[in-house]
Amino acid sequence: MKLQGIVKGLVIGVICASIIPFVFMNIGQSLAGGTVSYLGGTWLYLAIMIPIIIALIGGGYYFSVVHTVSNKTMWWISFAMALIVSLFTGTVGILMAEKILHGNLDTLNVKSIMVAGIIYSVVFLPITVPLGKLILHILYKWVVRR
Repeated sequence: MKLQGIVKGLVIGVICASIIPFVFMNIGQSLAGGTVSYLGGTWLYLAIMIPIIIALIGGGYYFSVVHTVSNKTMWWISFAMALIVSLFTGTVGILMAEKILHGNLDTLNVKSIMVAGIIYSVVFLPITVPLGKLILHILYKWVVRR
């Protein structure tokens, strides 16, 4: 049962890691004046992939062990996962994606990226927490379903 929860978390994580950057890039490009490409920047996919997959694997494991979760607990889990995922994505994830895509960090102001990533993750919590709760609720219903 635990392995099944982990696999289901992995599946939801891969789906979310594919859809969320696509939607985010298209909204951002539309607000900036028009869509340049439908797939957007590869850096966003790389930055978001690892933390969201790991977070949802952890969520799948947790839901496979604890079968009844209160709404308050679900909100706290959503808050923690949204904060951790957005912090990692906005700081370390961007630096890792830059290193993978360009091979070095010589042209980046790392300190500013770290500060901006922390601010970004806190400012967008009102959006990421409800979205995270929705994703966790879908995962919970799928894992606990008999």
